[in-house]
Amino acid sequence: MAMKFNESELKSLAQNNKGLFESSSQILKSASAKFDINKTYDIFISHSFHDAEVIHGLKLFIENIYSLRVYVDWIDDPELDRTKVSKYTADRLRNRMNNCKTMLVAHSESSPESKWVPWEIGYFDSRNGRIAVLPITKASSNSEQFEGQEYLGLYSYGVRGEDTIKRTKIWIQENPKKYVDLAAWIAGKEPFERSA
Repeated sequence: MAMKFNESELKSLAQNNKGLFESSSQILKSASAKFDINKTYDIFISHSFHDAEVIHGLKLFIENIYSLRVYVDWIDDPELDRTKVSKYTADRLRNRMNNCKTMLVAHSESSPESKWVPWEIGYFDSRNGRIAVLPITKASSNSEQFEGQEYLGLYSYGVRGEDTIKRTKIWIQENPKKYVDLAAWIAGKEPFERSA
């Protein structure tokens, strides 16, 4: 059975991996040491900064399961100031999105407040169009259906579940019967209909 991502589970994953980044100054020092403007990524995660701990957990979850390169601005470019809309930040984010194959929009209760999420979606959609929404809920939910802000309905959405041999996967789907594995979706495959 597939289900939406749960906020508390992702926070727990981030907290259990605190040793990776003990402080924001350590994140800045680490990222600055390996900065590369031309680095490519498989996934750009668009999100509200209010969900930072949840997003850190999501990044770890994806990287642990798939060994994919996941871009999160405040981890990979910690010098950016997300609280202010500036030309410098917009230029850096455009560059990073140009170097990403796909975008996952982490949709939570905080997402509608973000100044950046709609802008990032608009830019990435016009450039690439390979966008899926990952609904993140506060409570556990077995529902695979997703209803977010109207424009988010234009995109497929992701849920977590298991494959036939019980490996944890992220399924990108149009509905609970039409889906594809995240790695295959990144490679260009579209969700397809499955029999019951």
